[in-house]
Amino acid sequence: MGDAFKVLRDYALSRATGVLTRTPVPRLDILRVAAPTKLFPEVYQPLVSLILHGEKRLVIGDQVVCYGAGDAFVSAVDLPVAGEVVAASPAAPYLALRLVFDCSIVADLVSSLDAAPLPDIPAFGAAPVDDRLIDAWLRFLRLSEEPEEVNVLAPLLEREILFRLLRGRHGSVLRQAADLNGRISRIGKAVSVIRANYAEPFRVEDLARQAGMSVSAFHRSFKAVTGLSPLRYQKHLRLYAARRMLFVGSGAVAMVAFSVGYESASQFTREYTRLFGIPPTRDVRKLHARTAPNLAKAA
Repeated sequence: MGDAFKVLRDYALSRATGVLTRTPVPRLDILRVAAPTKLFPEVYQPLVSLILHGEKRLVIGDQVVCYGAGDAFVSAVDLPVAGEVVAASPAAPYLALRLVFDCSIVADLVSSLDAAPLPDIPAFGAAPVDDRLIDAWLRFLRLSEEPEEVNVLAPLLEREILFRLLRGRHGSVLRQAADLNGRISRIGKAVSVIRANYAEPFRVEDLARQAGMSVSAFHRSFKAVTGLSPLRYQKHLRLYAARRMLFVGSGAVAMVAFSVGYESASQFTREYTRLFGIPPTRDVRKLHARTAPNLAKAA
C-alpha cells in the first residue's frame, strides 16, 4: 500500500484508546486487538470494515471470508457472524475502521449511477481498496479532531466513501443495500422479522408469502443473501444471544436456553456444542479464563 495508507494506519493507531474506540464521527469505530483472538459472535448491521493491520477470518453460515490489511469487508444486510483475529501482536496490533453506513445514502447514490442489473451474489464480501478510497477514509477519521465540523462534513465524507465503494470492486455487494424493490429488500424484511422475534417460532411459509415468493424461491434467495437458511439464521441468533447471556452471568444454562426460545435444555446444549465446539458451561469457563475485559466489544 502507498503512503496514504501508512498515514491512515498510523493516525488510526494514535486515536485508538482500547479494544474499541468510539469516535466523535457517528457510527465510526476503531478496533485494536493485540493478539490472535476469537471474537464474540454478533450480528453485523450493514457496514464496511477496513483493515489497516493484521488479518481477520469471518464465518458466515457455510462460507469463510478471510481478509487483511488494505482489504474492506462490506455487508449489505444484517448477518450473524463469527469472527477471529488471526494475525496480531502487541508490537503490531490488528487495527481496523468500522462504519455502520446509512443505507439511504447508498440508495440515493445508486439512483444517480448507471448500473447493470444486480448479480445473484451474497450480500457480503471483501476486496482491496484503492488510494482514493484511503484518502477519503483519512479525511473522514480526521474529523475526530474537529467535532464542530462533524455535523456538516461527516455526511459528505460518508457519501464519498460509499460512492467510491460503489464504483469499485465492492459495488455489486453494496448496491444490494439499495435494492429497495427487489430480492434483497424482501429478504431484508424477513431478516428483520426473525431478528425482532428470534425467540419465537415462525413458519417459513408465512415469511415467503410476505416476501411475495414461493417457499422454494424464498429459501434459495434467503441463503444466497445471508449464507444461511431461515431456520439456521434464527438458530444462530438464539445461540449467539445465549452465549453473551451466559458470559455476563445472566442465568443458568437451562434458564438461558428457555429465554432464547428453546423448549429443551438438552437440545440447546447439543446445538450450542455443535456450533461452538464445546458445551456451554465449559465454554463460559474457558471464555472467562482467557478473555480480556473488553473482548466482547471487539467484534
